[in-house]
Amino acid sequence: MNRKQIEERMAAIKDELQKDGADLEALRAEFDELKEKRDQLIKDEEARKSLLEDIANERIGVRVDFNPPKEDVKKANDEHYRTAFLKSLLRMPLTEEEQRAFVHTTENTSAVIPKDLQNKIYSTMEESHPILKDVQIIRSGAVLTIVKHTAIAAGDAANVAEGAANADEQNTFVNVDLSGKDISKHVDFSYRLGKMAIPAFESYLVQEIGSRIGSQWAKNIVAQIKTDLNSENKINAATPGTLKIDDFLSAMSKLKGVGAVTVYGNNASFYGNVATMNDPDRRISFIPDYQSGIKAQILGNPFKQEDALADGEILILDPKQYVENVVQDLLIERDKDIKTHVHTIAGLVIAGGTLTNDKAGALITVGIGG
Repeated sequence: MNRKQIEERMAAIKDELQKDGADLEALRAEFDELKEKRDQLIKDEEARKSLLEDIANERIGVRVDFNPPKEDVKKANDEHYRTAFLKSLLRMPLTEEEQRAFVHTTENTSAVIPKDLQNKIYSTMEESHPILKDVQIIRSGAVLTIVKHTAIAAGDAANVAEGAANADEQNTFVNVDLSGKDISKHVDFSYRLGKMAIPAFESYLVQEIGSRIGSQWAKNIVAQIKTDLNSENKINAATPGTLKIDDFLSAMSKLKGVGAVTVYGNNASFYGNVATMNDPDRRISFIPDYQSGIKAQILGNPFKQEDALADGEILILDPKQYVENVVQDLLIERDKDIKTHVHTIAGLVIAGGTLTNDKAGALITVGIGG
């Protein structure tokens, strides 16, 4: 029921309460249940409206999650539900407790993914690809339009004579629809392999689905950042094949309107270019760092290994100025082929984003030496 239908039914209940012989207890229970549903819909509507206003006015600054209904959250945290969910993917029989916990049937609706399983899959993604954890994620569940401020055509801050008015500001904006891309991964395995123990199957699922979806998701984000970056912020190393501190300083000077920045590069770029960076005083510019997920500090900026970048590419970025909209959060479905006796488990995420400030990052291409 939508909000209008709920309110119409609530009004009808009020009328029924005036009639002789009305079942007061049943009507009261129904009214209370409808009121709770209506209040939740109002709350969701207000949250979505607030989020859209923040996006339009460039006030985004927090990670937003639109949570499933309370009963789904409780169910997704239940241990019996977790094992029932995994068994259902393998079409294994459920115990009595698991049957009670597994309220949804995957024959006619998508079951809620157990919270513990979700966390493991997302942790696997983020451990392999730190950019997924660093950028700003909005789980809106809908297509969003973001207004990007691209330039001040006229009327920027300026020195003026006493009593004189500054020119009116003229801004350039573009609308960007974040409808997302389908990121899918499926795995096939035989009926015999499907007899594996549930803990082993869960680990298999986390690695096969999480790592591969995470890899493609990170590649999509990196590709979008490259597309959105201002052309002036894409530079080549002065000496092809050799990264020098001057190249890094040049890239840093291109950044505008940024906060804390992070440096990203793959394993080959780190050991082949960054760690051997030509600098007469490397003790200052390059300091090894043994914190979790950080390889080093370069001029005080953390370096993180991101394998979604190509060899010889160094990305400097304020990750909070990249917004990723999740239209469809992680969905896991299953099927089987009775001809080949193979199970198929598929994972799907629909997401897409944009760099809200085209000078919030810089890309250094080291290139190949002669």
